[in-house]
Amino acid sequence: MADRAPISLASVIDRPVIPNVLVEHLEEIAYLSIQRRKLLFSAEIPLRRFREHDERIEAHLDGLREGGPAAVKIAEARLSGEDPWFVYAAARVWLEQGQPDAPAVFERLKSLPAELAPAWKEALRNVSVDIIRRVLPQKGADALPPPALEVAVDAWAWHGLLSLDASAALLASANSRLRFAVARHGCAGGALAKLFEDPEPLVRRAALWSLTLHDARAALAHSRRAFQGRDPEPFLARVLGLLGELGDGKLLVSLLSRNSTAVAAIAALRDLGHGDFADMLVDYMEAEDEEISSAAGEAVDSLVGRIPPLDPEKQPPPGVSPLRFRWQQARPRLDLAGRKLNGQPFPWKGEAADEPMEYLWRASLTDRKPENAWLRREVPDGFFTGLPSFGALPGE
Repeated sequence: MADRAPISLASVIDRPVIPNVLVEHLEEIAYLSIQRRKLLFSAEIPLRRFREHDERIEAHLDGLREGGPAAVKIAEARLSGEDPWFVYAAARVWLEQGQPDAPAVFERLKSLPAELAPAWKEALRNVSVDIIRRVLPQKGADALPPPALEVAVDAWAWHGLLSLDASAALLASANSRLRFAVARHGCAGGALAKLFEDPEPLVRRAALWSLTLHDARAALAHSRRAFQGRDPEPFLARVLGLLGELGDGKLLVSLLSRNSTAVAAIAALRDLGHGDFADMLVDYMEAEDEEISSAAGEAVDSLVGRIPPLDPEKQPPPGVSPLRFRWQQARPRLDLAGRKLNGQPFPWKGEAADEPMEYLWRASLTDRKPENAWLRREVPDGFFTGLPSFGALPGE
């Protein structure tokens, strides 16, 4: 066999890019970013594996950087798509590699459909603060239409660029989405207190969450007081479940009698994690409402693990359902003491390197360690609705 000629480095560097490969890189970023949303609050994946996932995303970004102008052109063409995660990936690449100027970004945002605002929020949160300063100057941004201005406000607040004066002006806006964008990322003092009386529930919830991240004890006390009202809203239940104690479970139980608040209460009891409520939750697993029964099943699984199947040699007595009978058989062998999250003690008792992301996020709400600051401001999908969500949503 004849010897092959050596491959020159110049010939490799000068090879033309392959558009299909660049498209695949962009699509992989979108898919991996959907997975990342789920891994952020995973009950099984520890931080080290989450970081490995981020490295996979970075590798695809590197592939697009190698594509140069061709990659930017492909990304720009995808900005007008409909899938939010593909738009997120395209916007991020366009902003980072295309280096558009402020007028170009403003022009894009002016025609932004409201349903794609979350995708742009996610993209702008993931680029550097220097890019935000360059492409989203606050001067002149008030001419943007509401969906675009909400995206801009979210970006400024996320990167710590929103001044107190600008916050005050936005909180006086008649647009509730702008007030929400400010409240979502934190405001303090009298401004925060006023937001608790905001006519829009979404704004009140964001304000309560800002208080939670600033002072968890104060947020818990506020939620307990608000629960004394005639019709407490579901988000209060979420905060009580995440921050509360065993006694707060009694407040949550009061919401179980109404279908409109039962799912939120069950999800909060799951977060609270005390086995004292397991018997009651098993009853709700047999509710006619499928959403309620599903939430109860997830809560019981989190407290004690899956209830063992029925022993075929043992039949339920008259008037006792198979599920209740299985529970009666399993209950004496279960550890219902202490607080549980996904069947494990909470706070995490195992090796620190194995602490799952959900535990880490939950702990970060109160421990305020600087290294967890990035995680504290993330929230699960559908968080501000007060109800669990199974989608992967950008810009939450």
